[in-house]
Amino acid sequence: MLSERNSARPFPRPLSIQHCALCIAVALVAGTLSFAQTPSNTELPPSLTRMIEAERAFAARALTVGWKEAFLEYFADDAVGFDEGAADFAKAQFRRSPDPPKELQLIWEPRYGDIAGSAELGYLTGPVRNILPSRDKGQPRHSTYFSIWKQQRNGAYQVVLDVGTPTPMAVPFAPGFTRAPQGSRFAGEYDDRTPPLGSADSVMNAALRTSQATAYRERLAPTARLHRRNVMPLVGDRAILAWLANQPRYTAADSRYAEAARSGDLGYTWGTYIIPGRGRAPREEGFYARVWVRERNGQWKIAADITQPQ
Repeated sequence: MLSERNSARPFPRPLSIQHCALCIAVALVAGTLSFAQTPSNTELPPSLTRMIEAERAFAARALTVGWKEAFLEYFADDAVGFDEGAADFAKAQFRRSPDPPKELQLIWEPRYGDIAGSAELGYLTGPVRNILPSRDKGQPRHSTYFSIWKQQRNGAYQVVLDVGTPTPMAVPFAPGFTRAPQGSRFAGEYDDRTPPLGSADSVMNAALRTSQATAYRERLAPTARLHRRNVMPLVGDRAILAWLANQPRYTAADSRYAEAARSGDLGYTWGTYIIPGRGRAPREEGFYARVWVRERNGQWKIAADITQPQ
């Protein structure tokens, strides 16, 4: 993840607070899910297991001390938040947020994700419940979280990007934890014959100004995930492309940051976007985050794409 950076100006790592305060819940019911529930035919790399354990400890901590204190503990100092209409250090945004009600419960657990071959960068996602007894007769509000984790100099994993996405209902995931499949993972070294991750992101954004469906068609990994506000997560390139066929083109999309793992097989980008209004739908603008995986032939493909409207 240290091998490449691309930003219009220096920013800290991306991270969205919507995961916490703004209808995006985050936290794990302590002891609800163990690694024994991971499918027996899937052997997880030790580094991915440690990252999942960090996520679960983070979620359990949120139930003990509240989301605000837990987020301050588990986010990296240079993590970036996308709230308040601008990219800023996430911890600064957290500190400016009102203290949450003591009875608020943010409950989440990691169910899907992956880690780079060099082990310093990975991502996790899963279902979220936001429960406040005095609201909605105690019924939970549902969402999904999406976090990028980075290994720090002391070996610990911390969150460097996080975006939460409200959903109409509880989001189903396979039992246990599933590692994202990638049949042709890149295992070589960077060279001059393939574009760097920042260039791939910029080319993608240029294509989005013509057509969303066309832009994504050649760039999606087969098992990609698309997270959009108040829409159930779209999983798999066919489902994503079918939904995108009816979506308007972007009027603007600008890459602000890109970082790839040392192993060159996984990276993430973030930036800004604008989608014009259509019919009763108002104009939408905000931030996007993408996870990219690099195939054996050196081409970057989108494994996850998440937007956070402002």
